[in-house]
Amino acid sequence: MTESSEIAETILEVLGNESRRRILSLLSKKPCYVSEISYSLKMAPKAVIEHLEKLEKAGIIKSFEEGRRRYYRINKNLRIEITIAPHMFETCVVTGINNMDIKKIVFDVGELLNFKFEKCGTIELSDTIRKIEKIQQNVSKLQVIINSKVNEMFEKITKEINSCIDSEIERIVMIGIAKGAKSAAEIAEQFGISYREVEKVLKKLEREKILSRIETEEGTFWKLKIKNT
Repeated sequence: MTESSEIAETILEVLGNESRRRILSLLSKKPCYVSEISYSLKMAPKAVIEHLEKLEKAGIIKSFEEGRRRYYRINKNLRIEITIAPHMFETCVVTGINNMDIKKIVFDVGELLNFKFEKCGTIELSDTIRKIEKIQQNVSKLQVIINSKVNEMFEKITKEINSCIDSEIERIVMIGIAKGAKSAAEIAEQFGISYREVEKVLKKLEREKILSRIETEEGTFWKLKIKNT
C-alpha cells in the first residue's frame, strides 16, 4: 500500500461516521465553535468535542481562538479518489501542482476519447493503459487546482461579506446564498437556524438592496447584489 493510499484509508475511516460528515458539511459553510455546532446539528456538546478531536487528529480540521471562543475550520484542500471497477480498486489522496501544462492535459484527454483499441494487441494495450493512468493522474491533479481556486474565491467572498455586514445572522445568510443556497429553506437547513429567522433577514437585506428577490414557477429565490467598492 502506498503512502497516499494509507492517508486515504485513515481519512475514510474517520469520515465513515455520519456525525463527522455532518460536522464537516457545516464547517464547509463557515468556521464554528462547539456550542454552535451542537445547536445547529442537535448534537450533545460532549459528542461534538469527541468528533472534533478525531477530525483534528486526522488533520482534516484545525482550531483557532478568536476572542473567548475556539473555532474549528476545515484545514486542507484534499481530494480523495476511490476507484471501484471489475479490474481496479484503489483509494488515494491527490494533490495539485501549480505548473501543470493544462493544454497538454486537455489534448491528451481528447486523444484518449478518440482512441480505437478494438484492433490493438495485448502489448500495445498494456502500454496504452500505462499512458492512460498518467493522464488520469494529471486530470485528478488539475481538479485539485480548480478546487483550490474556487476555495480562494469563497475566502474573498467571505472576507467581503464580513467587512460590510456586522450582524452574525446576516453574514450567515449571505454566505449561504454565496455558496449556492437559493431559498430560505435551504439556508435554514444548512446552518441549523429557524426558517422564520432566515426569512426575516432576507426581507431586511432586500430592503437594504443587498439581496434581490427572484420569483419563478418553482418558488422564491435570492441573489446577492453586493458590489465591489
